[in-house]
Amino acid sequence: MTHHQENCNAGLTVLSFLAGAVTGAAVALLVAPQSGRETREKIAGYSEELRERCRHLPDDVREHTGDAVDRSKAMIDQGRELIERGNTLASQGKEYLDTKKRSLGSAIEAGRQAMAQEKESLDQTLGGEEKQ
Repeated sequence: MTHHQENCNAGLTVLSFLAGAVTGAAVALLVAPQSGRETREKIAGYSEELRERCRHLPDDVREHTGDAVDRSKAMIDQGRELIERGNTLASQGKEYLDTKKRSLGSAIEAGRQAMAQEKESLDQTLGGEEKQ
């Protein structure tokens, strides 16, 4: 789940909670045995409380969004560092393989030369025995 979705879910949860609280308070006031005036005063009090909570909601959402953006930037920076490190390791590995390839090529060439010399020496030895 993305940070944007988490923030949307958090905002939706808060709004759902507030809507549920208002609905519950309204039902409680309507079924409670009180005078109309008392009920209206309580509804006004709950309305003011709800208005106050809603006033802070944009700030809370902005704060969570800012945190999500900061975390995202940090993760992007870490990803870039890992990619750079991976590229460095890949380059070092390529250099190592190139060095080993050159060493192996030199060893193969030395083996060919040694085999050619040994063959020549063997040919001379066998050629000298036939003449005798």
